[in-house]
Amino acid sequence: MLVQVEIASFAMDTSRNSPVVILKEVSGKRTLPVPVGPLEASAIAIESLNVTPEKPLTIDLVRIILEQLGGKLTRVVIYDIQEQSILSRLQVTDGNSMIFIDCRTSDALALALRCGTSIFVKESVMEKGTSGNMSEKEKLRNNISSIDTIEFGRFFLE
Repeated sequence: MLVQVEIASFAMDTSRNSPVVILKEVSGKRTLPVPVGPLEASAIAIESLNVTPEKPLTIDLVRIILEQLGGKLTRVVIYDIQEQSILSRLQVTDGNSMIFIDCRTSDALALALRCGTSIFVKESVMEKGTSGNMSEKEKLRNNISSIDTIEFGRFFLE
């Protein structure tokens, strides 16, 4: 079963000193933290804030190439967690055919935002991702409330 999610907020994982994108169920309360790199967080935040960067980012080039080749991103699916890596795939159609492309979750999220495409998470991943240590969850919740999402895109906006 797939659970539709949306990007709810950003946080900072203080143990790794890296950004985290928080995905939230569209019709529920569960969340899934997705660790991303700082550049990927910026690409996601820039699009989330409806800011147009001075120069197109690489993910914008991917969207343009996809469109020019007649493809359409129809959904993003986060389908597994293996050894602390969150695995994702793009579902792309070109009219009569459908292909699946494995990619980094951060790139999948950034592309989904740019294409206006829905993001889904397999139920088993939601369960794995939200069943961690309660003290770690509490730390993450505290960090979420203290982060200004503009910070993630600040260096590209100056």
